[in-house]
Amino acid sequence: MRGIEGAGRQIGREVAPKGPIAGPEAVERSLAAMGFQPSIRMRERGRLTFCLGNCPYRDAVRENQQAVCALHKGITRGLLDVLDPHAKLAGFVPHDAEEAGCLIELRGVSAGPAPT
Repeated sequence: MRGIEGAGRQIGREVAPKGPIAGPEAVERSLAAMGFQPSIRMRERGRLTFCLGNCPYRDAVRENQQAVCALHKGITRGLLDVLDPHAKLAGFVPHDAEEAGCLIELRGVSAGPAPT
């Protein structure tokens, strides 16, 4: 699965938006643009947890959840490489694709706007 995650990381670096917005807000916008419907579940002192309200890869997950989740984990790391290089992916908790609710926990995130 490391090869799949590595490929995902490269994809994440390539699809990360280039522009004035960086940090957690840019990560959230990128996840939203990919169809994950992220919402901030918790934010405190350099920690941020997103809950994903949708799995755009639902059909593929039915075929091979481990591979698809490894790819998504890598994409998330690639986005962080570009958008918030000091942040680290501290947790990646997949859930049933039909119900969504996967959790992405980041640590060391830069300061950003408070959740709305």
